[in-house]
Amino acid sequence: MNIYIWTGTFFYGNIIILLIIFLILIDKKRLKELIPVGLFIGVENYTAEMLGLYWGYWEYPLKTPGYPEVTIISSLIYFPIIAMLFCQYLSNSKIKNTILIGFFVTYNMVIEIITLKTTKLFIYKRGMNLLIALIMYIGAYVLIILFRYFYSRLKYSKGS
Repeated sequence: MNIYIWTGTFFYGNIIILLIIFLILIDKKRLKELIPVGLFIGVENYTAEMLGLYWGYWEYPLKTPGYPEVTIISSLIYFPIIAMLFCQYLSNSKIKNTILIGFFVTYNMVIEIITLKTTKLFIYKRGMNLLIALIMYIGAYVLIILFRYFYSRLKYSKGS
C-alpha cells in the first residue's frame, strides 16, 4: 500500500474508531462535566503542538492537500475525546487512577510508535524522542486530573 494512502487511512481510521468508542462509552449524563476537560486538553494540546512545531521538535512532512488539518484534528478531536473518556473513569482511588493513567499512556504510546514507524504523519527532530513523548503524555494526564480537581472546586464554590 502506498505510504500516503496508509497514512491517511491510519489517521482518519483512528479518528473514526475513537468517535465510535466515545459514543458507546461516554456517560451522556456527565457531558456537562466532561466537556470543559475536553476543551482544556484541546487548548493545552494545540499549544504544545504549535510550540513543538515552532521550536522544531517535530514536523508534519506531508505537504499534500488534505493533511494540514492533522494538528487541528488531533488537538481538537482526538485528544479531547481521550481526555473526556479518561476523566469519566477517574475515581477517588489513587491506585485505580494510577492504573488508569498507565492504561491511557500505554495506549497513546502504542499509537505514537505505530504512527512514527509506519506513517508519514510526523517525524521527530531536534532531540525529541519516545522518552520525552512518554513524559509529555504522563504530564497531560496529570494536568487533566489537576484541571478536573480545580474546576470542580471552582464550580462548587460558585454554587453550581
